[in-house]
Amino acid sequence: MGIGHTSCWPDHRPEEEADIANPTPVAYVLPGLGRGGTEKHVRDLAAGIDRMKFSPCVISTAGGGPMAKEFAALDIPVHLLEYKGIRLKPGPGPSLLREARAFFRSFAQILRTRDVRILHAYLPAANVLGMIAATICRTPVKIVSKRALCRYKEGHPVYSFFENLANLAADAVLVNSRAVAEDVRRTERFCGRKIFLVYNGIEAPEVPPGAGSPSPPADLGLPPDAPLVTYVANLREDKAHLCLVEAAREVVSAVPAARFLLVGREGSEAAAVRERIRELDLEPNVFVTGPRGDIPAILAASRLAAHPGEQEGLSNAILEAMAAGLPVVASRAGGNPETVLDGETGILFPPGDAAALAAAIRSLLEDPARGERLGGAGLDRVRQRFSISRMVEQVERTYMELFERRPLSCRT
Repeated sequence: MGIGHTSCWPDHRPEEEADIANPTPVAYVLPGLGRGGTEKHVRDLAAGIDRMKFSPCVISTAGGGPMAKEFAALDIPVHLLEYKGIRLKPGPGPSLLREARAFFRSFAQILRTRDVRILHAYLPAANVLGMIAATICRTPVKIVSKRALCRYKEGHPVYSFFENLANLAADAVLVNSRAVAEDVRRTERFCGRKIFLVYNGIEAPEVPPGAGSPSPPADLGLPPDAPLVTYVANLREDKAHLCLVEAAREVVSAVPAARFLLVGREGSEAAAVRERIRELDLEPNVFVTGPRGDIPAILAASRLAAHPGEQEGLSNAILEAMAAGLPVVASRAGGNPETVLDGETGILFPPGDAAALAAAIRSLLEDPARGERLGGAGLDRVRQRFSISRMVEQVERTYMELFERRPLSCRT
């Protein structure tokens, strides 16, 4: 759904070029292939896109990762590049220029070999690198994606400069929530009339398991009947794991059987989170699991999902929890209120307020029937508003709208 427009371009539809034998090539550019929400989103989009109209591939600017196999299993070609950033090699003279030339030469070769007509980049580094490569190759349609609030740029004017440059080169800025759209309009340049909103999509099972009904995976060593609170997020500062740990202390004092699972890659906050768990003597109740490949099984065994993150665009983890039939306790930050309806599908609390988070979690643990009602309503909401098919359809529509406005010089 477009919520802004670029200048009007002459009519040109991808259907005029795309057929079974010659679909329009699309390149999805990512800054790595870890198992994160953005990578899963791109997997679902590339897997669901109409192959009669579009031919997807994935380009990683920072090497491989676990998602590479998932793309390959879906018959989606993966190209691995390695951008090392600004550094100096031992010996005389800087290597920056030499490395940049080699990187963009390889990038451009991929785009030209595949005759890429749409380059769709995700996350800041890939947005910048992708726009440079697409500009070099004169790729007809260039899209950057914004999926979180822009606080990471505060105090870093260089970040803002390069992202504004990417916006200038792009034909469209795709956002995943109204909160992100408003944030981008307020903090960035060259994107006001280019913004398109497409919500994330998730696959909801026809008959999800009852919340908290199956036992948790055996290797976690948890009591089978423990009320389980799960937070799926990489351990970074903006995900506010420390807020959840503080809340856990209050919850455990009232509900000693409660267990908390912190599931995700161990990032910059991992050491601080583990240390705080030890300081509060919460090791019997709060567990840092690292990344897991059995998230659906963990959610099926959970009583509720917690999401205290403070810079969310539109959290895939929240949608996954709702699709599992769980009530969600989330911060009133970013796009969270666009997914979690306070008092209807979960509970919202002020960002950073550990006491309010604890009170919300405790209220749902002490009233399982209410949690089931909220979880059921959340599942209905996901099916109606946040399906993968709906997301794919809106992205395809965006591609077509952008093609309709291509300049004449880019038709060939």
